[in-house]
Amino acid sequence: MNNLTKQEENIYNCFLRAYRKGQPFQPRKDFSKLTPTILLCLKKLNAFFGKFKHISPDDFFSAPTVLHPEETCPHIDFFITRAAIRAYSLAMKKKEDESPEKQLDKIKESLHFIAMFCLKQKIPLEKYLQFKILNMPAWMQHYREHNINPYSLMELGKLDGFKLLAEDEKALWAGDFFEKIDSYKTRYYNSPKTKHLVREATKKIQEFLKKDLQTK
Repeated sequence: MNNLTKQEENIYNCFLRAYRKGQPFQPRKDFSKLTPTILLCLKKLNAFFGKFKHISPDDFFSAPTVLHPEETCPHIDFFITRAAIRAYSLAMKKKEDESPEKQLDKIKESLHFIAMFCLKQKIPLEKYLQFKILNMPAWMQHYREHNINPYSLMELGKLDGFKLLAEDEKALWAGDFFEKIDSYKTRYYNSPKTKHLVREATKKIQEFLKKDLQTK
């Protein structure tokens, strides 16, 4: 008996999918012959993903090959190291620097996340940018945790006002967002497809939240 939970089995299959790098993949069903090292890694990874729920296992395991496409995916024991966390952060930033048209799925996911957050907090979409958690703008935490894509914010209000925050606060709360905001804006306004998606989705979310708040 390996005593793996279903979640740990799913984590291992996420790793195997990343390891195949887009090649045909068959989910593993028999986990009885895994080595003690792999079993220990899966236990640690399960605890890690349980603590950092915003991190997608698929994104985490694919990060090294996003950074180095010519290399093979590292062995699973790499992913319990600090180097794996660093690779994940760098890979997510690399994806953000791609053209917005390549990020449409992530933008949709981000807008859905924002809608669900506003629904839970019972606030209209117009209040999202100003909403705070422990004196920190919630959207900055969401951005730092890779829950939202920068392009999903473009129709929610003015972001420039946040530049007035102290430099250490901006760096701590939002990473390098404000260093890149001008380039994000330029790419956004030069992408009709992205603008149309974000504007239409934002209008629908506003209407949805308005109706929900009116019924309570």
